[in-house]
Parts: sequence; C-alpha cells; structure tokens
Amino acid sequence: MSNTENKEFYRVVAKTQTRDPYPVYKFYNEPKDWSCNGTVKICCEDGKVNVTIFEKDSINIHRLEVYSDDGPVGARLTEQLQHPERP
Repeated sequence: MSNTENKEFYRVVAKTQTRDPYPVYKFYNEPKDWSCNGTVKICCEDGKVNVTIFEKDSINIHRLEVYSDDGPVGARLTEQLQHPERP
C-alpha cells in the first residue's frame, strides 16, 4: 500500500480576474514621465527593446517599445486602461 492511496486529491482554482476581452488603450509617443507598480518583462530583439509591465493587483498590461531606426532613439508607450463599462 503506497502513501498516495490514503490521501484525497482535489483541484484548487485560484480566484483571479480574467484578461479583458476588449481592452482599452492610451498611447504615448516619447513619454516624458510615467510610472506603474508591477512585474517587468524585458525582451531585446531586432534592434528594439520591448518592456512589458504586468500591473500589480490588476489585469492591466502596459507595453513600452524603445527603438532607433538609424536616428534618435524613440519610445512608444501603450497603457491599458480600465474598460469604461466594467465595474
């Protein structure tokens, strides 16, 4: 008789919000100042730096793209906002 035969197994599902099926975004070109608390993921490829911010205690995901096309460095920020029809 093994130890697993006497134990009960059950599935635990965390109570978390799902991603917004119709996200709302605000775009900034060359943002001067912007801040957010969360987890940061950085990806460097094809001459660009993509920064993804998973906002803390929220389902919002923000993205910052830093690039240079043989000229000055540019940046574009995509900020996900709360949907106006969601509570």
